Amino acid sequence: MEFKTKEDVHNRAVQIEHIKQSDLINQLNLNIKGNKNAMGDVFEAWFGKPKDSASEPDLGVSELKATPFKKLKNGKISAKERLVLNIINYAELDKEIFDKSHLLRKNKVLELAYYEYNNDIPKSDWYFAKCVTYEMLKDKTDLEIIKRDWETIQSYVKNGHAEDINEGLTNYLAACTKGKNKNSLRSQPNSDVMAKQRAFSFKSSFMTTLLRNYIFGDKKSDAIIKDAKSLETQSFEDIIIDKFKPYIGMSVNEIIKKLNIPVKESKTIGKYNVAIVNKILGIKSRNGIEAEEFQKASIVPKTIQFNYKNNNKESMSLPPFKFKELAKEKWEDDEGNPSATLNIYFAESKFLFIVFKSDEQGNNFLKGIKFYRVPDEQRNSIIKNAWLSTVEELNDGVKLTYDERRKRVSNDLISAKDKMIIHVRPHAAHSSYINNVNSNELPKPARWINKPKEYSNNYMTTQSFWLNSSYIKKSVEDLL
Repeated sequence: MEFKTKEDVHNRAVQIEHIKQSDLINQLNLNIKGNKNAMGDVFEAWFGKPKDSASEPDLGVSELKATPFKKLKNGKISAKERLVLNIINYAELDKEIFDKSHLLRKNKVLELAYYEYNNDIPKSDWYFAKCVTYEMLKDKTDLEIIKRDWETIQSYVKNGHAEDINEGLTNYLAACTKGKNKNSLRSQPNSDVMAKQRAFSFKSSFMTTLLRNYIFGDKKSDAIIKDAKSLETQSFEDIIIDKFKPYIGMSVNEIIKKLNIPVKESKTIGKYNVAIVNKILGIKSRNGIEAEEFQKASIVPKTIQFNYKNNNKESMSLPPFKFKELAKEKWEDDEGNPSATLNIYFAESKFLFIVFKSDEQGNNFLKGIKFYRVPDEQRNSIIKNAWLSTVEELNDGVKLTYDERRKRVSNDLISAKDKMIIHVRPHAAHSSYINNVNSNELPKPARWINKPKEYSNNYMTTQSFWLNSSYIKKSVEDLL
């Protein structure tokens, strides 16, 4: 088949939608049973394209990419994984400019075929739900952030430190490991040190936003950057820092007057914190602090309230998990990339901590902001061990103890007292040990002590990992 325009490619792509994988395999006379990349192979075969590793776009005018999404328990749609683009040639990258780069040449126009990753049905019944043409040059703001990400990765190669590249360095575009296994190495031009083979990729958070905004029509968040030109002279992080600078050190009362924030009938310290942050950023958020750029870059904003004794009470909730899914996860894949949901979260995410502190009289002040990323060393040691402990407990059967006097259930999962950076605690509106909206199914029956008759062995209150309040405090102590 010959495709002269991206429109020709897209018109062919939409014809594959809603056809089961098994029917496509028969129709195209393919032999790919059991192949974990079956959906990608089927999509390429739909266009009559043989498998290769060419440096040009698959069809000359468009690059073909099949990519999975998943439905979360709350009904939202999320990308299952990053989108791998092309292998990085360190020697080539060292000499390139972005506008003429291999990355842009190959991936300027992507024909994305989204399919639902659903373990509850046979893979032979999977199908492509939606095909869409993504053009990297269309969104000027995204393009400037992608360009800065590319230049950040390139700078490590130019400085002879390709071995230090990691996915947390950048916002939308990352450099994930890519090879036969995690020990696949290649030379770099400005150092004798061998570096992991890597590929450019769009982060899973970026893919999730594309999915929700442009495919399922669920765009809800304002953008902070109103004019892409501002990104030509400043990084996204510097723009955020500059927005907050005029207000650092001011009292909350002064800020709400200056920003014309409505006065609330409440004496609760911290009642204005989120409203202040949204006003400073110039966004209107329905729930907390939501901005399009934060979602795409997996930047997690969090207001932190301290009292005059420098104590912060609140730990920070991380995304909830399903017990059965968590129990089956692996921390890394065969190539050494994060595979477990928690590992991906910490590898890709950075936090934007906005720190407030009250004095002895109850006056509240904006002390400062800080972008913070959990170090890889901590992610792959303490946090990994906490995650492994949780997985092992679930697979062995979590221990549940009912206290008749307090009418409460305790478990043996990690707690904040274990001082492992993270801990596990409920993420549901109400505790539940039966099958309902506040619980989910365990991979193995719980080991009960004093189980009430009406409680189940197979269901437990939905939990999530939480970032310890003590860890958050240590991360922002310099602002206090």
